Amino acid sequence: MEAVKAPLGLKVTNPLSQEQEYLRTSLRPGLLSILALNQRHQESLRFFEIGRVFLPQPGELPQEKETLAFVLAGARGEPSWQGKEGTTDFFQAKGLLQSLLGQLKAAADFRPANTPGLIPAQTAEVWVGDNLLGLVGQVHPQTAEVFDLHLPVFLAEMDLAALLSTSQERLTYTPLPRFPATVRDLALVMDETLPAERVQQVIAASPLVAQVSLFDHYTGAPIPHGKKSLAFSINYQSPQRTLTDAEVDEIQQQLLERLAQELGAVLR
Repeated sequence: MEAVKAPLGLKVTNPLSQEQEYLRTSLRPGLLSILALNQRHQESLRFFEIGRVFLPQPGELPQEKETLAFVLAGARGEPSWQGKEGTTDFFQAKGLLQSLLGQLKAAADFRPANTPGLIPAQTAEVWVGDNLLGLVGQVHPQTAEVFDLHLPVFLAEMDLAALLSTSQERLTYTPLPRFPATVRDLALVMDETLPAERVQQVIAASPLVAQVSLFDHYTGAPIPHGKKSLAFSINYQSPQRTLTDAEVDEIQQQLLERLAQELGAVLR
């Protein structure tokens, strides 16, 4: 099976570099290049971009479209004490789109498609009513080889204006954080009957905790009988500034005191 070649975009008169000779007609090449640079360093690869593409129109200025695209590859999820979840597949990429459209209260129809650079049997157009929003599919092996990618890659690309037009509600958003997070691991010992979700709720409610996830669950020696150990990865982050180590130490100490008072959980 051969990959279908896509047409070239519009050539720039005075490009800044040889790599920027043409206006991009898709976000896919840039995302695949980023994926290739990171494939040796991460097990679970997830990247997205919102940007403008330029579609040629004979005799006219190009059509400019705001576009949303994402790529997935590698492990299906982050490492967990429950073990690996398998590898990324077409249905995970499709599920992410369905989840996104669900937030917009829109039901999508996925129709088989033959698109340049993607495997036909693993590619679908995304429709909402009579509106074509974009596509989702698996990158063709010949295309992946061009980018020196050595694992199955799945992507989606959507017309952002068409996507947002499907929403029946007023949309709000929270800006992406400007300042870096500080990541700390916290191993706690507690009663075996205490639900992990309850501990996670207390941690998540603490000041400047941006994200918390459970990555280890252990019972047995040297943990006392009737007790268990849970380990959490915690992201501390401020929307106003970069946190210092001393600030994070103080916040985490206050968190440990609250965990001990409310749940009887102590540092392992």
